Parts: sequence; C-alpha cells; structure tokens
Amino acid sequence: MKTTGIILAGGKNKRIGTEKAFIQLKPELSLIENTLNLFRKIFSEIIIVSNNPLPYLKFETRVVEDLFKDKGPLSGIFSGLCFSNSELNFVIACDMPFPSTELIKYIIRQPEDYDLVIPEMGGRLEPLFARYSKSSIPAIFFHLVEENLKLQDIPENLQVLKINLKEIEQFDPQHLSFFNVNTEEDLEKAKRLFSFLNKINN
Repeated sequence: MKTTGIILAGGKNKRIGTEKAFIQLKPELSLIENTLNLFRKIFSEIIIVSNNPLPYLKFETRVVEDLFKDKGPLSGIFSGLCFSNSELNFVIACDMPFPSTELIKYIIRQPEDYDLVIPEMGGRLEPLFARYSKSSIPAIFFHLVEENLKLQDIPENLQVLKINLKEIEQFDPQHLSFFNVNTEEDLEKAKRLFSFLNKINN
C-alpha cells in the first residue's frame, strides 16, 4: 500500500536557538534537505509539518501547518496524518540525521492492519520514527484534547506492532537512526559522523 512520508519540522529549539530544520550538516546541506533527499527515494508523497511554512516552500514539497498550535510533536503527527492522502504514513523528526533507509522500508512493509508500527529500544518506544495509520487519528485527537502530549502514551488504545532490538539491528546495528540533534554538542558529533560516513561510503 502507498505510504506517505511525514517530516516534523517543528519550531525553534531553545538549546540551539534556531530552527532545527535549517541547521547545516555540511555546507549547502541542512537537516531538512538531508531527510528530503532520503525520503524522495522511498515516498511518492512527502509532507512537511511546520508552524512556519514559508521557508519550506522552496523545497517544492507539500507543507502544512499544525492544526493544534503549541502542542508539540503530537500535534505535528496528528496534522500530518489529517492532511495525508495515504492510509499509511511514516513519521520522522527533522533533527534525525542518520535514518536507515532499509529500516524505514522494513517498518512500512509490516502488515497493514496495525494502527502503529514502532521501534522499541531498551523498553522505550520511538514515536518519531514510526508508521502510523489514519486509523490512529481519533486516539491522537483524544490525547490532544485531554492535553496529554506525552509521545510515549500514543500507543494507548491503538493496535500496535513493536519492532524489537533484533529486528532493528538487522538494518541499523549502531542505532544511528534514533540519534537526534538537541544541543550544540550533538550537532558537532553529527557533523563529524556525517563526514566520516560520507568518506567510507564514497
């Protein structure tokens, strides 16, 4: 079944002090461009969710605004699902520089009758690297209305398939898909790693 790729672009990050999506991994390549490059190899429809859509229009990709303001990534997931033209949707945060293409493909290949297909690492779920069905919209809407914005609570009342560590490590033995950039230190580490990976892959 067709799957849409949804990128949560969010807003300014307090610790880095700028819009994460436009942080440069290397000259002429931002975090959002890196994700778009990868998604274009997998998905025919891509949606960027942002509270500030104007800067993203240059990417010639569909851009939508949060339907619930100031509700964090949960609202981004909800909004992306509502605007999507696909029953199945893969959601990722824009600040994850090293998503495994093969792991994404594995997740989206799982049986279609699950509301949520989500990796689990050390007992913790990864809701910003997961496949959501439109059937999850009512439950997520309920969480938003009730002001329960904890991403770890999303699976409540959903039919969930968890991707375990053994499955993850078939495609991403270093777990790099779940590395995200929250601080300047994270960014410097990401730049070094991105440069290293480019050298060994080229």
